[in-house]
Amino acid sequence: MLVFISSALIVVYTIFFHIHIASKKQCVSPATGKCISMGVGMVSSTMIGLILALLIPGELAYSTVLSIIISGVFSYFIGQHFGASGMIEALSSGFMGAMMGAMLGDMTPENRQTFIIVAMDIIYLLSILSLMFMVNKEVVKQNAMAKTKLTPLLLSFVLSISVIGIAVTMKARTHVPLDMPEMNMNMNHQHQH
Repeated sequence: MLVFISSALIVVYTIFFHIHIASKKQCVSPATGKCISMGVGMVSSTMIGLILALLIPGELAYSTVLSIIISGVFSYFIGQHFGASGMIEALSSGFMGAMMGAMLGDMTPENRQTFIIVAMDIIYLLSILSLMFMVNKEVVKQNAMAKTKLTPLLLSFVLSISVIGIAVTMKARTHVPLDMPEMNMNMNHQHQH
């Protein structure tokens, strides 16, 4: 369920970012646009690689190639607002992030998968929201009269963190430690002596 929520976050925030940038791209300088493309491409593709590696355990080659292909699609939508150089930045960072995410997912032990998914979700959300703040700052700099509302961004961040927290709590409640009966047997054995 946590992998599904992480996947949904990536799709929803990529669409949200795409829409958010579409109306403001004329206010963003080319240098800032390349930086934004690179940042979003990197964090999105790292999450995609991580999720695919966790869904296809032990198959690093397949998860890497698949994550590069999927990240390329996401990177196209991210970078297209900032011209050819923005697209190249997004695709390049997406390629690197997809490989790193797939390696991270493949190397993560099973008992640490929940931790790494939650940590990467939080890093992803903070990165996306900080880049959206960066865009809003550029818009305000270009047009002193334009007041952009940041409340929806903060509300979406709090809502996303809440959903992740609920999913982790539900997973923790359904997870029963497998070594518990063995521990009880050892404790009973020690008490009998």
